[in-house]
Amino acid sequence: MASGARMTGPIRIGFFLPHLRHGGAERVVLLLLRHLDRGRFRPVLILQRREGEYLKLLPPDVEVIVLRRPRPPACVPELARLLRDARIDVLYSATNATNIYAATAARLGGGRTRVVISEHTPLDYSLSTAKLLAVRRFGIRRAYPLADLMVAPLDRIGDEMRDYLGAAAPPFRCLPNPVVDSVAPPRDQPVTALRIVSVGRLAAVKRFDLLIEAFAAFHSRQPAASLTIFGDGPERAALDRLVARLGLGSAVVFGGYVEDVQSRLAAFDLFVCTSEREGFGNAIVEAMAAGVPVLSVDCPFGPRLLLQDGRTGHLVAVADTPSVARAMTEIAEDQPARQRYARAARDVAASFSVARAVAAHEQVFAAVAAKASASSRQEGETDGSHDRNARV
Repeated sequence: MASGARMTGPIRIGFFLPHLRHGGAERVVLLLLRHLDRGRFRPVLILQRREGEYLKLLPPDVEVIVLRRPRPPACVPELARLLRDARIDVLYSATNATNIYAATAARLGGGRTRVVISEHTPLDYSLSTAKLLAVRRFGIRRAYPLADLMVAPLDRIGDEMRDYLGAAAPPFRCLPNPVVDSVAPPRDQPVTALRIVSVGRLAAVKRFDLLIEAFAAFHSRQPAASLTIFGDGPERAALDRLVARLGLGSAVVFGGYVEDVQSRLAAFDLFVCTSEREGFGNAIVEAMAAGVPVLSVDCPFGPRLLLQDGRTGHLVAVADTPSVARAMTEIAEDQPARQRYARAARDVAASFSVARAVAAHEQVFAAVAAKASASSRQEGETDGSHDRNARV
């Protein structure tokens, strides 16, 4: 195919992830794969490992390619060849590590594939948990400037990257996460909020141990109260032991992984987030859309911005058991406050509708692809000029 004719059909857009396990970035990609306009885009999913609960939820028309050599550095030249062979016009990457591999591979492959890197986690946290910190820092500084665009659901993440890379930072665009299909109509809040709920991967960063300990104190005051946590993960056994040690018995329920989170949340009175960090906070938005008031610890970055400094939900400044338990008790017994929070949160939830977010991503993908097409045409014209000059 001639380089100038690359964009005559739907834009071939690749989505690059380590896996498709349950997680915020993975869910964003899943929803984009489901809802992208097939008249304009032909999506391809590229994975380092064929793993994850979301695999069974993929639309049947999505081509899935799994790297044979998933580990770095071997994954980079393989990805570069794949981008050429599969004629990927735009590559979207969704984690800190895959961003590095994607931008490097696209350049190694000749630069015809345009790269959109996305960040869903605060940079400071990503670096603080990196296994090879010096290597990760080097990769970000060398690879990120090669990307055509960086996107994130919060402006703060873009500001952080510009502070880190300075003038070398790629252009940035804030794009909303696709989270909810609709926003429930306002509902009356119960006199006392007794049905507490939270959602997330059962991992240490979510601090469900803190939530359970705070709930134990709340339960001692409200014996009819219950706590349900939806999600699976490596901390499940430890959390089971904590529930037993605190004598909470059936008052705490682990609901496992569920796909229809928003509809499940509608049965509860108060959503509580005790995470160490939330780059965005999809579950918070899902609770808002379901009409459930939100209480969250003030962790970086998402909760403070989504709760608008306390206007659309209650923020707890200190993330310890007494503070969270006290806040749970106060909000659970304050019906007017919960009513205000739930009503004010509806507009926030609406701004992260799937339809609105997918349209915003489509606009960006099309603009980046158009840039690639223009570059290809210019290269073709230059090559043709050279050919003509050679024949003269």
